[in-house]
Amino acid sequence: MMHNLEGISFDEVVNQQGESYSAFRLRAKPIYYKVWLDIAKGYFFLAAVVMLYLYLDHRFHSWWWAYIIPLGLFTGYIAAYLALYIHEAGHFNAHPDKKKNDRLATIFLCLPFGLSIKSYRKIHWQHHVHLGTPQDTEVSYTNPLTRLFILETLTGIHLLRTVRKKGNDGVLTPEQKRESRNMLLAGLLFHAGIITIMLLMGHWTFLFIWCSGFGVFFPFFATIRQILEHRDELAHHATDFTKVAHGKISRLFVHTVLSSSFGAAGFTRHMIHHWDPQLSYTQLGAAEAFLLNCEQTAPILNTSRTSYLQTAKKLLAAP
Repeated sequence: MMHNLEGISFDEVVNQQGESYSAFRLRAKPIYYKVWLDIAKGYFFLAAVVMLYLYLDHRFHSWWWAYIIPLGLFTGYIAAYLALYIHEAGHFNAHPDKKKNDRLATIFLCLPFGLSIKSYRKIHWQHHVHLGTPQDTEVSYTNPLTRLFILETLTGIHLLRTVRKKGNDGVLTPEQKRESRNMLLAGLLFHAGIITIMLLMGHWTFLFIWCSGFGVFFPFFATIRQILEHRDELAHHATDFTKVAHGKISRLFVHTVLSSSFGAAGFTRHMIHHWDPQLSYTQLGAAEAFLLNCEQTAPILNTSRTSYLQTAKKLLAAP
């Protein structure tokens, strides 16, 4: 099974009507209002979780132990959804003006996660350049999907290990490192402000919901998602892919209501994105339809299509 389109040039791919992918791409412009509508959906559901918490804390305060974990889980899931749109801004597809793209991304997307959009962009591009090699800068998929690893992600062990190993010294400039530190501090102050307001209002259990959402469940969903996107189902658990080449794997997932939120911003069509990184996710559906109408690419897409659950089962059963 071929799990990527890379190596195939845009000009080689021609549909049954005689149009090349290069020509299709010229008219496949980002739909900016859709990007911000999808981001607004994330904030709507995040606000809904907070409102639900306020209601439950008012009416069923003594039952706080029963709802803080589910609400923390929902908070982390929504945070993981929102974080995926940093990726869209990282590819300059959130606004036609690049400066405004970065300004909007910093305020509405990067701040809650303590990220610098410029630093993210540079690190993420290395992921495209070095996918499947020890030089890759986004390496969650080098971890085997085991029950122990899942436990480590849910207890913060994996997050602490990742933070300790984090370097990127050869990628970021001193200015970008300084900007990253400033954004991290700004993010911490942002969350501290929200928690302080809720504590002053007497909602002390909110501390557990917000911290577990952004500090535990968000990293969990983000980590598992990348493993499902790039981990070879035949990769051996004992192999250290930070030292040994893993190989390029990028999957195409079925597009359902649940998968389109777990793999929002076009991540369900990750295979196509890695082939054409600068194409906006708002055009990935049209790109998939085009490629399915091409003799060269249709078999690859059809044999590679899977689901997150099916992939998880195979990876859990890997040697």
